[in-house]
Amino acid sequence: MRRGMAALLGGLVATSLLALAAPATADLPPPMPPPMPSPMPSPMPPSKPASPLASGIPPVRPDLPVALIADHIDYDTRNGRVIASGNVEVYYGERTLTAERIVYDSRAETITAEGAIVMRDPSGVTVFADFAELGTDLQTGLVRGAKAVMGEHIRLSAVEARRVEGRFNALSKAVYSPCKVCPEHPTPLWRIRARRVIHDEVEKRIHYENATLDVFGVPVLWLPWLSHPDPTVDRASGFLVPEFRQSSTYGFGVQVPYYWVIDDHADLTFTPFLTTNDGPIGIVEYRRAFADGNLRTEASLTYGDYTGRDRLHGHIEGHGDFGLVHDFRWGFDAIAVTDDGYLARFDFSDEDRLTSELWLRRYRKSGFLDLTGVYFRSLREDEPADQIPLVVPDFDARQELPGALLGGDLGLFASSAVLLRQQGLDANRVSVGVDWERREVLPSGLVLKGFAELRGDMFVTDDFGAFERATEFRFAPLAGIEARFPLISETAGGTAHVIAPVAQAIVAPYGLNPDEIPNEDSRVVEFDETNLFDTSRFPGFDAIEEGPRLNLGLRYELLGHGPLGLDASLGRVLRPRGLDEFSSGSGLRDAASDWVGTWSVRYDPYVTVRQRLRLGDGLSLTRNEIDAEFAYRRASLGLGYIFLERDPAIEAPRDREELIARAGLGLNRNWTLSALLRHDLENAKVVEAGGGLAFENECCRVELFIKRRATDRRDAPESTTVGLQVRLFTLGNNDYTGP
Repeated sequence: MRRGMAALLGGLVATSLLALAAPATADLPPPMPPPMPSPMPSPMPPSKPASPLASGIPPVRPDLPVALIADHIDYDTRNGRVIASGNVEVYYGERTLTAERIVYDSRAETITAEGAIVMRDPSGVTVFADFAELGTDLQTGLVRGAKAVMGEHIRLSAVEARRVEGRFNALSKAVYSPCKVCPEHPTPLWRIRARRVIHDEVEKRIHYENATLDVFGVPVLWLPWLSHPDPTVDRASGFLVPEFRQSSTYGFGVQVPYYWVIDDHADLTFTPFLTTNDGPIGIVEYRRAFADGNLRTEASLTYGDYTGRDRLHGHIEGHGDFGLVHDFRWGFDAIAVTDDGYLARFDFSDEDRLTSELWLRRYRKSGFLDLTGVYFRSLREDEPADQIPLVVPDFDARQELPGALLGGDLGLFASSAVLLRQQGLDANRVSVGVDWERREVLPSGLVLKGFAELRGDMFVTDDFGAFERATEFRFAPLAGIEARFPLISETAGGTAHVIAPVAQAIVAPYGLNPDEIPNEDSRVVEFDETNLFDTSRFPGFDAIEEGPRLNLGLRYELLGHGPLGLDASLGRVLRPRGLDEFSSGSGLRDAASDWVGTWSVRYDPYVTVRQRLRLGDGLSLTRNEIDAEFAYRRASLGLGYIFLERDPAIEAPRDREELIARAGLGLNRNWTLSALLRHDLENAKVVEAGGGLAFENECCRVELFIKRRATDRRDAPESTTVGLQVRLFTLGNNDYTGP
């Protein structure tokens, strides 16, 4: 009988509407023999009388123990039936079945369950039914009034369900939906109704015949046939949810992606992008995962005349990252486009400079190696392509030797770069060097650090226009000492005030940047609190900060004051004389540099305000960045302001002043509003603006968004795009790719 109950439970679970777990494999016994005189302990509580079913039962599989508990258990030897009634509970492994009444008829080879049937499976499936009848071979069966809940989201109900050939579950007048319902709102937000639904357990797909999509109970789409993978499938081929857009450039557009699972490690998505003004665009994305790497490529192609004549337009981009031996990795990031305005015109990207790289890298705790080739493509009209360099290659390496010299850490480094141009200067550089650092903390709390660096550079330049070739050498030593003295004051309430003055003195020679050495990688210098104590403020190798200087700074921080936090820092650089290699707008050109500082205050989790600034002569602001975040319940607001003084030496002839505002508002637990504004205050012009209204719950996400791009490029004029994205969870892709 235990084997019969095991088969019963396995069969009932197998008839679940999506059958996420395989039915039990225990065989049904032959007709039950008369009870044998040797009794078997009953699984029922001792307080209840032992059932006559507890005797003469053949042994069951030891890995699938079965227990049957009921108020009453009767055995009809004349008709070969076992009847369990009243709070019937069957436990078979991790599967359970509860019902009001279960009848096993060995002669008719049927198993029948009645009254408030509930079947639970370890995979998370729960099936509710009013009546179930199965054959003892578990290949056929019938369930009436069936409802299934799978996990937290999937719900399926049917008037009648049949089990066919041990593979198909055929449902009549069925409804599918992942949406939650309650007595106050019994109609799900969306559902699929079908005259017939067939779940193929082998192919793991759900097929619908004569299907209707309802939204808020209103039919909005009818399909004679529909199919999608069942929830146990992570990846399956098929159409994804379409996306709709309206643009002032390409008109109305719709994207209808088709997702193709090539194998367990690769997939391809083909997306026809149909537009009313510029015709169809084909978009293909291919992805593949390897044992130690990954590959992703995307390409698009169209034929049109928006550039003034009919021609092919498109782009291709790819990313690869692959492992090699001994922690080495290689990869690439590449992008190519047929014309400058293509990416912006069709909302692929707003980038105006494209960078492609091929690299070989190894990163370890003791050092790194990076070999990279770089190709630049400018989409700006004022940048000649033949003057943009090709970097083949850029090489950097470093090896750390802790405690190797005089108790300090020794570092060996090397760098090189080769820049080639179609017109203009070709430049080659090779740099090697060694640096040393030792840190000591004195009993008084004073932190001392000594450091030194020796570096040699060789530059080979070749100007094809002037037929000149030159080689220059440079030797650049420096040494310095740094002192930090943190002062801590604690109050009785546990609050701590930390003040840390810092002084750093560096000695280096002058004359390290002669005119014969080209500056390719250090033209733009950003002086702020983050590089106040760097040995060189130049970001690359071509230029070196020369001469003796004194870097001074002061930092304050408030600790342990509940949700309130406060920190601030201020500093500047002092020199014997000014340095012409820095631009006039860098703040480092004079003997006494600009003041650089930052401060932030926060009151978690409601307010955070941070300001970064640079003060010139007379404490005038030459750089000012303010960022503020406010949050209260479902509302959030972000405000950003930036002012940069003009610097003609780095092609910034005018002041830059911008305001950025971000806002979000949760109208309730499902509806949210968002907005973005970027305004050029110097030119009194909106650069970018957008907003969205989104609804999201457990079964769908719907977003209506609008985006305004105010930049005007060749073949990509200012545009406004309105889009609608709908994601019906469990049907197609669930990711969100809005602005």
